[in-house]
Amino acid sequence: MSLYPPATTEDDIEKVYLESYNETKIGYSNSGNFFSPNFKSINHLEVGNSRMINSFLVRAVEYLLTWYQRFILWLKKKYHALFPRIEKITGTAKDAYITGKLTFAKRSDYARGLHHMPVELWGRTRLGAWHLFTKGESDEKGVFKLKFDYLVSRRWRYKTFHLEIYQIQHVYFKKENGHPDIKLDLFERIKIPKGDLTGLGYDLGNIQLCYWEYRDDTKLPRVVIKDHEEDAPEYYSDGRNEAIQQQFVPIQLLKDKHLLQIKLDKGHFSLKDIQNDYPKNLTVAMEEKLPYSTRCDYWFGRRMMNGMNCATFIPDPEEKNRYWVRFFGACDYQVNDEYAFPTVEIKFYIPPDKLPIPEQIITTGPTNNHEKSPFSTHIFTPADGERWECAKRVARVTGALCTELDDHFAGTHVNTEQFAIAARRNLRRSPLTILLFPHLKEVALINFAADTILIGPGYIPRASAVTAAGMEQRCADMMGVLDWKNWEPMEIINSRHTYAQAENLFWEVVTEYVDTFFEQFEEDIRKEWPEVFLFSEDLVNHSLPAFQFRNNGKIFSAEEQAFENKRVEYYHARFRYDPDLPRRSVDGVPKAISPITLNPDAPLKEDWENLKQACKYIIMQATFMHTWVNEHQYEDIGEVLYSSLGLRFGNSEEGIFLPESDHSISPDLTRATQMMWFSNLLSRTEYGFITRNEENDIDHLFCELLEKRRSAFKELYVEIDNIESRTNI
Repeated sequence: MSLYPPATTEDDIEKVYLESYNETKIGYSNSGNFFSPNFKSINHLEVGNSRMINSFLVRAVEYLLTWYQRFILWLKKKYHALFPRIEKITGTAKDAYITGKLTFAKRSDYARGLHHMPVELWGRTRLGAWHLFTKGESDEKGVFKLKFDYLVSRRWRYKTFHLEIYQIQHVYFKKENGHPDIKLDLFERIKIPKGDLTGLGYDLGNIQLCYWEYRDDTKLPRVVIKDHEEDAPEYYSDGRNEAIQQQFVPIQLLKDKHLLQIKLDKGHFSLKDIQNDYPKNLTVAMEEKLPYSTRCDYWFGRRMMNGMNCATFIPDPEEKNRYWVRFFGACDYQVNDEYAFPTVEIKFYIPPDKLPIPEQIITTGPTNNHEKSPFSTHIFTPADGERWECAKRVARVTGALCTELDDHFAGTHVNTEQFAIAARRNLRRSPLTILLFPHLKEVALINFAADTILIGPGYIPRASAVTAAGMEQRCADMMGVLDWKNWEPMEIINSRHTYAQAENLFWEVVTEYVDTFFEQFEEDIRKEWPEVFLFSEDLVNHSLPAFQFRNNGKIFSAEEQAFENKRVEYYHARFRYDPDLPRRSVDGVPKAISPITLNPDAPLKEDWENLKQACKYIIMQATFMHTWVNEHQYEDIGEVLYSSLGLRFGNSEEGIFLPESDHSISPDLTRATQMMWFSNLLSRTEYGFITRNEENDIDHLFCELLEKRRSAFKELYVEIDNIESRTNI
């Protein structure tokens, strides 16, 4: 096989790529009205038949119910207009008080106070009006003491009293001047009978709140969500729910149709039928225009460097201009017996200012049902002809699954959630709420949905080698190489390394944005430094063990040790993790995340720089790093035969080294349509972009800094309007 398709050049492929890219670019359109099927939110999506409202009668009832709810809402608005919540404090004397202490509810946290939580005491009249009697916030220990006018509170007109506790719901920037503002949301309301307020002081005691609590049922730093519809620490914005409704219903209906066809008559239904039903992706469009263009060595190297995988190229220690890319497969994680997941190592030659040219592919691990040694090895070169083509496909599939698990789910989703939990638990007065909260919202919700869609009974355990338990353990290990300290963007190899150039350019934007913010709000950030200390403590205490120490004390064979060393070295390079930093131990376990500060009262010079670096890292992971993988999934895993997330062992001696025409190792029909559904879900339902700023929650400066570099990003194949402001899909 040749570097390019027969009788073509690099320019021919690039021309076809640009034409196909423009043809298959994802746009967003409205899916219709109540006559069309719909679902309420992301939480109603499932790998099988999602909870769609398909019946016309049910949709009509749903439509009437919606109008009824709107009518009730209208009545409430009219009622509140007649009896508004009067924000002006009632009474003038301060001769009585109500006190209490806000604490976390979890047993390990119940003695820890919830500091600086806004608290208000409201009286409700017999006619239903609300009058504010006093307001304030808890102190650094969670204690509040609110004074109010006792005699006024005894008047006959007041029937009950309510203590209301608030949290920050939304950060937004005023359109007229760009100044930041914060909207509070009611978190808890406690009814107080009027008869209980008979003395001049009333003590509510310890008020335990399930406030952004850490889960106990997983090693991962995940938040407790009891009910995603009614008892979650936050909720999706209306715009987020509308986006999923508008963009994804047609794809959902395709999957449901396919599942029914497979059930009724799969003998007359094929992978090709499934692929043709879904919108064209990049590789399908390119193959139609120029056969073999996406299977040739040139395209293989191009996508490994600048596609969804955006691989890390490690220089060969002996040969100049040679590099290695490594995707570690099953390793020691729990896997099933149906799918292969070998480790793949690819040797590339990268000439000056050229794209990588693959020279060798090595697989390690089981690749058929007859040889299950974890260290069975196969070596392929372009001279192997058809076997080389099969090896490239195996490399694409292993690379895609590793990217999905390691970079996408662990590296952006769970990584961002750990910062979101720590920030929500601790940052309230600090201006860091303005900087970080817009980029941290909704990630806990989408991760909760991923428990069903992606993990648990979700898609990946059904369509790949990795089980749900294996996924969790792998994610925990990957969290062990994620740290903000000394992180830097990927090193640029040459002028064709457009991904690394884009990552560095975005890091430049984030750096300027964060540095400017810290200059503007320095005094207030320093003033509220105790919140930063608590933020840092939660991060470190709940972070995962550092990866390089995970097997301390375990005895390896020489073969196992060599494999482990290679894996540790590659992960450190891949995630730009500094293994030489001292690691803080908690209960004897060295933690992956470095503390921002050890000083609870005021920052040292190093602490100040640490905080800036941590903020840059958080924003980078929640925006650009997540966007890149998410946006390119439909391009690189949107064609079943090109790159799925798993190849079946099959029954032949060749195992997974069979041509695309042999469907015995490809995903079956059910998994094939689920794969197409999955890749479309991740790439077509995005909402919340930096420059589009749909909810006006992004600092105008951030938008302006990106806008200045629009053309520079464009040259690197990046549309700045598609860079997400947060991780919520």
